[in-house]
This record gives sequence, structure tokens and C-alpha cells, in this order.
Amino acid sequence: MHNVGPSHERQLKVTALLHYYSTTETMKEQLTIIKVSGKIVERPEALKTFVREFAAIKGRKILIHSGADLAGKVGKRMGIKTLLIDGRPVVDENTLKLLTMVYGGLVNKQFVALLQARKVNALGVTGADLNLMQSVRTPMGEHDMGWTGAIRQVNAQAIGNLLDQDIVPVIAPITHDGSCNLLFNETDSMAAETAKALALRYEVRLIYCFEKNGVLLNVDDNDSVIAVLKRTQYKNMREMDLIKDWFVNKLDNAFSAIDHGVKEVLITNAANLANPELGTHIK
Repeated sequence: MHNVGPSHERQLKVTALLHYYSTTETMKEQLTIIKVSGKIVERPEALKTFVREFAAIKGRKILIHSGADLAGKVGKRMGIKTLLIDGRPVVDENTLKLLTMVYGGLVNKQFVALLQARKVNALGVTGADLNLMQSVRTPMGEHDMGWTGAIRQVNAQAIGNLLDQDIVPVIAPITHDGSCNLLFNETDSMAAETAKALALRYEVRLIYCFEKNGVLLNVDDNDSVIAVLKRTQYKNMREMDLIKDWFVNKLDNAFSAIDHGVKEVLITNAANLANPELGTHIK
């Protein structure tokens, strides 16, 4: 029998470990993270179409949602007036209660009910539940946005545990700060931070869905979609003021996600989920 020396044995172990990690890397499960926003949430037929297409996506998936103008409409009936700056709410105590109630309650559970009807085992949560996400209150700048948070930590292990049980998390944009306070979160960055945290474990594809067909050269022409957007092109277009403000946030978060291991980001119309070749691709 051939004797294996200690050094050779160590080399065999190292080779086996390298093989294990290399094959593990190539065998990452696919994960689709979809953030849906805009008027889709308020249009029953558009919402049903989106849910149908989301339910048909194979493999692990996560849904992160906002609620468009619904909170403002509910607040108006309740006598709660929300101040907007650049389209974003200034979150005082009453507005935070309203957003938690509408997004974490009504909208979130509406998504869950629609998905359960399509045999998707959805669990509706906020980022505060199960300690999925912690945030820090956004520092005061030119405007104080109140109880608005920036994601500080995503509990990838807890989210992974849900996914391993074939549970589809449906996450509303409310988190906590670890000191008994709830915070409202901007969902583009919330989706990007979730994608970045899970990119070590999964092959992540992040999709931003709304009512536009993608990033548009002309915001008044829904067919002027930029099919593939590279970083240098985006930088040049921003310098030339060709990218409108409401695309900038999505794109900044998209490129940040790519920098942290996310395989692809797609910005597309919610009705086009079944046609992944459509929209704006960032890789």
C-alpha cells in the first residue's frame, strides 16, 4: 500500500477544500428580489397582473413594496396632512403611524392575500419583524425628514431561514433602530441593501418595477428605453442632465448593488416581468 506523507495529506485536504468552495460558489441558488412601487399598487387590474407574473417566477424570491399615494389618501380622510419634499414624505409622529398602518398593514396584507390565492406561501412583514433590518435615522441636512431611516444592517441569516422554508417574504418599508423606534424607509435603497446582504449566499437578481418601461431618454416617451446602461454612460448622462431626478435614486442604488456582488439589476414595467429582455439592464 502506498503511504501518504503528512505534507502530501495536507495538500490533499487543501485541494479538497478549494474544490468544495469553488463548486459551492458556482452552485449558488438564484434569488430574485423585486421592488414594486408607483401607481401599480393602487390600480386593481395592474396589481393583479403584477402578482400573477411575480407568482410565476421560479425559485427563491422576495417582494419589497411601497404604497404610492395610498397613505396620503387615507391620511386625508383621517385629517393627517403629510408634507412632501421632492416627492418624499416628511415623517412626523402622526405620519409614521399612518405609513405603518397603511404600508405595514393594508398594502402588505393585500399582497399576501393575492399571493396566497396563487399558492405562493407569502409572509407579510416589515423590516422590524424578526429583526430583519435595522436603520439609523437619516441625519438632518437641508431638510429634516423626520422619522426616516437609512438601512444599517440586514439580517441575511433570518431572511435566508425563511427562504429555506419556501416562504416568500413580502416586506413593507418600516424598520426599527434598536432603541424602540420605528422608522420609515425609502424602498429603492431598502431593496438594494437587501440584495447586497444576500449576494454572498445567492446569485441575486434585483428588479425595480414601476409604471415606466425602464430608464427613459425622454420621460415623455415610454418607448425611449435605454436597453443596457453602463456606468460611464450613466455618469456622462448625469453630467449632461439627461437623467431625471426620479431615475437617479434607482440608478445610484442599482450600481451600488452591482458593486457589492449582485449579478444584475433590471428596471422595468411591472407588466413586463414575464419578458425579462425588456427594460433597462445593469450588469
